[in-house]
This record gives sequence, C-alpha cells and structure tokens, in this order.
Amino acid sequence: MLKKVKDIWTREESKHTFLLYVISAVLLNLIMEGFARKNFWGGFIYLFQHPSVFFINTMIIVASLSITLMFRRRIFGIMIIGFFWVAISVVDFVLLLKRTTPFTAADLGMGDELLGVVGRYTTTFQRIILIVAIVLFVIALVLVWLKAPRVKYQIPRLYNLGVIATTIFAAAISISIGLETNLLSTKFANLTIAHADYGFPYCFGVSIFRTGVSKPKNYSKEKIEDIKDNIKESIPEDKTTNTDNKDNILKPNIIFLQLESFFDINKVKGLTMSQDPIPYFNELKAKYPSGFLNVHNVGYGTANTEFEIMTGMNLDDFGPGEFPYKTVLKTTTCESMAYNLKENGYSTHAMHNNTGTFYSRNQVFANLGYDTYTSLEYMRDYEKTPIGWVKDKVLIEEIQKVLDSTQGPDYLYAISVQGHGSYPTEPAYENPAVTVIDGVKNEGRKNAIEYYINEIREMDNFIRELVAKLSESEEDIILVMYGDHLPSLGFSGKDLMNGSEFQTEYIIWNNMNIKMEDEDIEAFQLSSKICKYLGITTGVINQYHQTQSQSEEYINGLQNLMFDIFGGNLSVYEGSNPYMPTDLQMGTFPITISNVESSTVEGEEEVIYITGTEFTPCSHVFVNGEKMNTEYIDETHLKITYKDVKPDDVFEVKQMWGEKNVVSTTDGYIYFGETTEGVVQESSENPESKKETKKQEKNSSKK
Repeated sequence: MLKKVKDIWTREESKHTFLLYVISAVLLNLIMEGFARKNFWGGFIYLFQHPSVFFINTMIIVASLSITLMFRRRIFGIMIIGFFWVAISVVDFVLLLKRTTPFTAADLGMGDELLGVVGRYTTTFQRIILIVAIVLFVIALVLVWLKAPRVKYQIPRLYNLGVIATTIFAAAISISIGLETNLLSTKFANLTIAHADYGFPYCFGVSIFRTGVSKPKNYSKEKIEDIKDNIKESIPEDKTTNTDNKDNILKPNIIFLQLESFFDINKVKGLTMSQDPIPYFNELKAKYPSGFLNVHNVGYGTANTEFEIMTGMNLDDFGPGEFPYKTVLKTTTCESMAYNLKENGYSTHAMHNNTGTFYSRNQVFANLGYDTYTSLEYMRDYEKTPIGWVKDKVLIEEIQKVLDSTQGPDYLYAISVQGHGSYPTEPAYENPAVTVIDGVKNEGRKNAIEYYINEIREMDNFIRELVAKLSESEEDIILVMYGDHLPSLGFSGKDLMNGSEFQTEYIIWNNMNIKMEDEDIEAFQLSSKICKYLGITTGVINQYHQTQSQSEEYINGLQNLMFDIFGGNLSVYEGSNPYMPTDLQMGTFPITISNVESSTVEGEEEVIYITGTEFTPCSHVFVNGEKMNTEYIDETHLKITYKDVKPDDVFEVKQMWGEKNVVSTTDGYIYFGETTEGVVQESSENPESKKETKKQEKNSSKK
C-alpha cells in the first residue's frame, strides 16, 4: 500500500498538480487581500506583515480547491472555486467602498433587503455593466467547460480522497495552532480590524460556521444561579418585581428615536462648512443628559443597533457580522424593553418610515413584544430625498397618532431613514442650504458629504418640530434620540475628534426635569439606563445591567445569560421561556372595509368605491384573490373599475410595497349587491386585522 502511494506521489503529474494547487491558492489569497485592502499591492503587503496568517489562509484555499482532485476537468473545477473566492472578495471590496464594514456570510441572508436598495447604490450604467459581466462569465464558463483539458490518466480516487482529507485536516490543524497562539480568534470585537488582522478567507469562513451566542467556558446551571443570586442581593426587596413596586415607578410615555446615519459631522477634523447643519441637536446636547454611544457598524447595520438597545444584549457574543433579526429572532422570543414595559402597563409600538419587511421586522417585532408596527405602507403625505428615501418629518404625525391611540402609557421605538446612503457623487441640490467650504479635495466626495449634511440639516429641523409638538403635551414624555451608526462616507477614527468611527451620540430629552449624569455607554446599556431612572426593574437582563455593570464579571456574566436564553437550558427562567409572541398589528390602527358600492358604468366596466378606514397609497384592492388597479382617493375611500361585479364577490385590501411584499390583509368583505349590505369574512392570512381597534380619545389630564 505504501509503495503504491509512493509511486503515485513520485509521478511527474502529481508534482505538477501539487504546484498547480499551491500556486493557485497563493494567487487567490493575494488577489483577495488586495481587494480587502482596496490596494493593488495590499495582498503582498499583508503577506510580509502577517506571513503566518497568510499561510493559514492559503491552506484554507488549498483545502477548498482540493475537492477538484476527484474530477477529470480539474482546471475547470479550480476556475469555478477560484471564481467563487474572487467574487465574494469583489463583493467585499464594493461593500467596503459603500459602508466600511466587511462582507460576511450574514449578508447572504440579507439578499431581499440588498436587492431592495440596489437601485440606490448603483447607477443604471453600473447595473448594465454588471449584467454584461455576468453574461460574459457564463459564456466563458461554457467555453472553458468545452475546451479545458481533462486528466488523461486513470484518477486514483481512493488515494485522492486521502489527499483531500489530509489537506482539510492540515488546514484545520493550522487554524487550531493559530487560535492557540493568538494569531487568530473566533470572537471579533471589531469586524473591520479582525478582517485586517486575520485575513478575508478565515474571517468569511468563521462567519459561516459561527452563528448564535457562543458558549462561555464557565457556563453552567450553577453559574446562572450565582448570577441571579447576585442580582437579587443588589436589588432592594420591594423592587425585585414590578408588581411589588407599582406605586413607586414613573410611567411617562417613552419614545426611542433612532436616527439613520446621524452624527455630529462638526467632529470631523479639518472639515469646514458654511454653517452648523445640526444646531438644534447640539443645543439639546448641552441642556439634557447625553453622551457617546458605542455601536458595531459603520454605514449599515441599523437592525443590530436597535437589537442591542431593545434587548440589552451584547452583539459581540453573536457570530461575526450576524444579524439576530435574521437568525435567532426569526423563531424565538427574548426579553426586551417592550416586554418589560408591557408588564408595567405600557402599550408597545414600533415605527419605521421604510418598508415593513425590511430586516424582517414585520415578523421579528412580534417576538420582541410589540403590539403594533407602523411601517411606510401605513403612512401618507410623505416626501422623498433626491435618492428616494422617505423624509423623516412624516414621523411627527405618526408619533402623535400612536400617543393618541391608547389611554395608558405608551412605549414607541421609531426608526428613521432619511439619512441613508448611498450618497451621490454628483450635485443633488441646485442651491444647497449648507455647503462644504474646505477640507475635502475630491469633488465627488465633496458632493456626497454636501448631500449628507443637507439631509441631516432637515433631520435636525424634524427633531426641532417633534420636540415642539411633544412639548405641547400635558403628559410626561421621555424622548431618547441617537444615531444608529456613522454614514458610509469613509471617515475613520483618525478623522474624528472623538477618535472612533464606532461612536454616535445620544440625548435624553424630557419634559419631567430629569437629571441624569452624562456618560459614554454601550448601546446595550441605554434602555436599562432609562428604566433604572424610572424605577422599572422588570426583566433579568434589565436587572443585570442595573446592578452588575461595575462587576469584574459583567461582560462574561451577560454572555452567560444570553447563551442560557438562546442556546442553553433557560435556567434563568426556570427552564421555560416566559415570553410569548404578540399578535402584532400592522399599522397603528387596523385597516378595515365597511362598504363596497357599485356606481356609474364606464364602457363595460363598473366603477366600484370601497369605503373603510386607514387606507393609504399602498392599499390595493383584491377581488376574489385577483389584484385590481386601485386608485387611492383618501384614507377612507379607494376606487377600482371591475367588469361583472356580482353577489358573493369577496373584496380585500392588502397593504403592499411593490408587487409581492404583502404586509397585511383586511378581513374579506362579501358583496351582496347594490341594495344589500355586505358582511365581513375573517381573513385567514391576517391575524393582525382581527384585533379590536384601539382608537380612543385620551384624557386631557396627565397619566
């Protein structure tokens, strides 16, 4: 047996094959690291700066190429696998130009969202080039398949299987040695730095295989019990549950306002503008509790910032680049600010002036404890930016509508979108209100920054109008404002006065004369900071932040709690998840049909008027399951033309963005003819519409 192996290895073609795979892997590694560093020579620089890690990444690539040893068209196979590596590195390069944060496997699960914004991130010419490139690649693939050389000798498959296994084992051993010697790590505190240190192939591989909360080395049921005991000892007896302390907690309306890509651009070194684009935000910062907020992303990752703030959980303990909205929260619930406040008598709401399915929020928010979710499909009379994002001022009326929708205290998480990129490199405004005077040499970059500062100027005015509106209320209100991340404008820590591109700022405006200390905090600490002031101690994660933040075991203890909740024994909840998904209602109020009326005849088609409540331009009428061309008249009337309307026709109104994204469906309305009222038939598709309307007048007195 050994002699046969030796004979195969000493063949000339075996030596050539070995060189082919090694040289291919080295070249692919150089190409990928060049793209990752946005520098033609970046791969060579990386090779000399980190030779050991470069070797480990080369071994990973060799292992992936080795499977082609089983095929006769070996060159073709190497080209296919090589193309995959180069393709994802090109995607990484493009994303780095747009958002600063590298490409990970989590982005593959964001395909629907990425397709939804591709029109804003690419020009028509760029999309044509992309299509042409794909067509040319397919043609090249066919030609290579037809012309590529085939192995002429009999493939020693058993021997080659051994080589493949050995190669994969060698790659695994090299990774293990890298981890033991701290050349590599599986926990990325900063995704961008990790990619720069550990290389693209390794980091992308880790993002595939490491998802969910990683298990702490010291995790056990006893550890969780110790954490719970420490919490209990730190909370006064009368505050261990919300029910024991109802008379002592404050219950103002609580509004979290997450501002898309918003930050104080005055902190960019050397940048001179014609005026401060956000004077009101800076005025509030001087008057109310504020500080820096540490976030995870630059240029994207809105959902991850809101996840940390809503749940109090540390994103560091999830897989690299992971979006919990796309993984764990698609199938399970967890403690959140919404659930904790519901136990204290709050109604809970979410709002976003973008499409309801973005980041799967229309599904995830039910698992985070929200009663209602008002997305763009439920809004009217909005304006758009030059690149198509809805302006934030539409949220003022919608926020007030939420506050008027119940008689008890309200918790609202509002997510803005106006400041979103990609920022145009051509002038977007003929006479911009704020201009860049100095500090930017490149004309395209100057145009992009100028567009951005004029958008945040409008966002600043939106904040001013919102605060003015809330100030008229006689009810107690807390408004927490912050940016979700910095914009994708290429700013790094060395460009900023605060020294970090992973910091935004928060402000806690209120009409209650709240006095809190200014402090810099993690995003996952913000909600518990508010709850602590109000005396709300509901929820284990909330209690943990309020009592253990100064402990040496603080971060490790939090990871233990998170693993116990998402991957452990649920010991923290005595073995059973106490949080049930809510019956999430889309829209602050449900959309309903109250009447269908046939009117005049236009040719052979009848004009049908649908009367109901809460219609918007995104309302589309369906008759017997078929979509009709719908004319939006106002919030109580829609119009269609329909041939041969007859008794027993079933009318529904669906809220849609585009042709496929249906976010809610009304109960069916059965038409009985012109002289008879119709009846409502419950929709099997739409549990949201089964809820009773919450539209009630509030008392003029304080809650």
